[in-house]
Amino acid sequence: MSWPCESKAAVDERFFAQHPTAFTVTRSDSWRGPGFNVTNFGGGAAVMQVQTADLGSGNLRSLVLLDPASQGHMVAVEESWLGISGQRKWEAFSCGGTAGTSGTDRRRLFYAVDNTRFFQMGNTVHVFLDGNFSGERAHDFVIHGSYYRGTMTVSSGGDCGGDFIAQIRKDSSHLATLVGDNTYTVWVNPGVDQAFVLALAVVLDQIYTPNYDPKCCKHN
Repeated sequence: MSWPCESKAAVDERFFAQHPTAFTVTRSDSWRGPGFNVTNFGGGAAVMQVQTADLGSGNLRSLVLLDPASQGHMVAVEESWLGISGQRKWEAFSCGGTAGTSGTDRRRLFYAVDNTRFFQMGNTVHVFLDGNFSGERAHDFVIHGSYYRGTMTVSSGGDCGGDFIAQIRKDSSHLATLVGDNTYTVWVNPGVDQAFVLALAVVLDQIYTPNYDPKCCKHN
């Protein structure tokens, strides 16, 4: 099977393990916008930091996943328009460890689209890998479950899900979500690129968390 399963890591070999792994992703907003700290579950060792890179035009958002030691840019996730439908998508790019988000080492990895229907119970996000960006083929992965009730599953295949590769659980309360203080636990199966799943966790937060201006309300 091709990336992100059973192959080399797209970002760094550190994020590819042959055993189950788990992470804690904690969001805390600042005047710049959303930010996240990613640590090993239970141990607390820093794995990644996430910062808002650019709010962009038309309130489109951009965030970058950083190496916590070197502050090198590893993955960028960017909101953009999907055709003329007015729908928004999130694209992810490997930054090759460079200091910016638009260097020559930058390579597109995937894009994700919220495909939740109006009367649908739960949430559905379709993920298209590089090479399938036209949307002519079926989506490569699906994230399904209930974001607001806490658990989303990442699977290959169709909307009913194929092979389970990861799970993203929101542990914070509804009140915390309203002010942007979200906490997630992320479980990743063996042989799956952890950076891929962690980028999806950031994308889910950005899709489903209301825009919050930290300047209008002080919180810890």
